[in-house]
Amino acid sequence: MKQEQLVLGIETSCDDTSVALLKHTKGKIPEILAVELFNQEKILEKFGGIVPEIASRNHTEKLPYLLKDILTQTNITLDKIDIIGVTTHPGLLGPLLTGINAAKTLSLVNKTPIIPINHIYAHIEAIFLDQSSVNINYPYIGLAISGGHTAFFLVKNSSSFALLGTTIDDAAGEAFDKGGKILNLQYPAGRVIDQRSKLGDENYHKFPIGLQNQKNSTMSFSGLKTSLKDYVFKNSYIFDQENKDNFNNICASYQKAIVGAISLKLKYAIIEAKSQTGLETLPIVIGGGVACNSQLRETISSAYKNVYFVPAKYCTDNAAMIANLACRTPQNVLNFPMSLEIDAKSRIINKKEFIR
Repeated sequence: MKQEQLVLGIETSCDDTSVALLKHTKGKIPEILAVELFNQEKILEKFGGIVPEIASRNHTEKLPYLLKDILTQTNITLDKIDIIGVTTHPGLLGPLLTGINAAKTLSLVNKTPIIPINHIYAHIEAIFLDQSSVNINYPYIGLAISGGHTAFFLVKNSSSFALLGTTIDDAAGEAFDKGGKILNLQYPAGRVIDQRSKLGDENYHKFPIGLQNQKNSTMSFSGLKTSLKDYVFKNSYIFDQENKDNFNNICASYQKAIVGAISLKLKYAIIEAKSQTGLETLPIVIGGGVACNSQLRETISSAYKNVYFVPAKYCTDNAAMIANLACRTPQNVLNFPMSLEIDAKSRIINKKEFIR
């Protein structure tokens, strides 16, 4: 293995198309040479969510241009790339396959090795793109919190993630987006609800926290969404212009329930992690799109010690985190022609195992 490597990252697991080029020197934080991203929010806004076929087509269209951009920025040619890291799971099959096929094509042309990447693990390990990571040692508690996943892990190293608990239905990001749809907010709604919440009273209405009486880190957000729907049906006046304060209050109250559920269940994830490791203190690392939420950051940082949030610019789907995890898992490399056999997998968590 070379002391210094150029690593290309490709991310197409959902609706964001991203490529990145990192310089990896053993024992050092990777140097990000270039990152490009095409976001489909404006395209998908009119549908109120992800349309896999449309997302896949946009990935196919935009990938070549983004790749050309990072190569031009860095004055690096494809034959100089040492490793390709590409998201293979979990995600939407169509979008995943567009990125995988792009990686396979590059591997075929230049016989470049590929490292298949777990998108969820990459969200958490993205903390190692930041200088604050020098204070983080394994094992640590990892929370991946996004539009498609909300799960606690005991992370023993870059390849060992033991699932401590997960949501058995909607993810926290889904709860924000589906709640936003009920409130007639634009997609994606998480950012909008966060902004509205700053103008409202979080104690205006008490929404339920799913499975709060279960002393484990299993979560549920579907009942919360139903509760919001019932409230809006009975109190439609909140949409009137003269009642915008009450509308902001409901946004704040709804967000408080989501954040409260995560904070509560983190307590039980910590207890379980301590039991498994015998350690009294473990770092807590939080990544994924919902980790950008301002109240989540404030609440968790106030309630727990030794908490590290992935920098906001690496929280949403991006190829820098994919290339980063490729740097950290060289043992998973598939050399040519084995690199041409990788495939996509939509799920990694069996939620039924956590239903009690």
